[in-house]
Amino acid sequence: MTQGERRQAPIDLNVPSVARCYDFALGGKDNYEVDRAAVAAVESLIPEAGVLAKVNRAWHIRATRFLAGTAGIHQYLDLGAGLPTVENTHEVAQRIDAHAHVVYVDNDPSAVAHGKALLDDDDLTRYVEGDLTKPAQILDDPVVRSHLDFSEPIGLYQSATLHHQPDEADLPGIMREYVAALAPGSYVVLSHFWDPGGEAGAMVRRIREIMLEQGLDGEYFRTREQILPMLDGLELVPGNADTDEGLVPLLEWWPDGPPMAEPGVVPQCIVGAVGRKA
Repeated sequence: MTQGERRQAPIDLNVPSVARCYDFALGGKDNYEVDRAAVAAVESLIPEAGVLAKVNRAWHIRATRFLAGTAGIHQYLDLGAGLPTVENTHEVAQRIDAHAHVVYVDNDPSAVAHGKALLDDDDLTRYVEGDLTKPAQILDDPVVRSHLDFSEPIGLYQSATLHHQPDEADLPGIMREYVAALAPGSYVVLSHFWDPGGEAGAMVRRIREIMLEQGLDGEYFRTREQILPMLDGLELVPGNADTDEGLVPLLEWWPDGPPMAEPGVVPQCIVGAVGRKA
């Protein structure tokens, strides 16, 4: 694909993009007024909502350091990766393992065009267009197959992706298909918005309503019982030194140090796990 073809990607600047909203929430520059307005609308009613993106990114970095360092993973498939932003998977992994191979996948035209433009000259990193709800298409993609060796362990990411998908998508079934394609010793990194019920649950359901009002697909804040089946077939890494649970709030998953302040309710409403395929 040429640079001119990338500029012709069908990007509708009148509709907010989840990838660009996430970029804005992280302090990025690859977003438009429609995206900033959507984030502002949510934060005007629930100021803590924007912190969810930062909590997920910090956890994503910690999980990647674990895979590249402790687990010794050398190749990565990052699904629903969004716009290249601060501390991408390849940057974190290659800081530890200079030869780590990474493939990013997204179905957002703006994310794909920007990712390809940035990464075309990087021999170790690729960006491809694909729908993460169609595992067979992604797993058979020629770029994915040529860049990653599925006979060896892979780190597969569903980082803040599946809560954008409806229940009818059969998310546990989708994940079983991905896990089946991975070699033993592979890892899955998964985070998901969480509905803990009670007052916090009411707040996160309001976030969903506001996002729908802004023209975005409203995220699904699911329960632990709904999220755990997405991790079937994996041995979950304990979430921290004080628990045997693998699926925990991201703020509690092996934090880098003590919190500087007590987190609010909403930033705790995203959980995650890192699981190993035996």
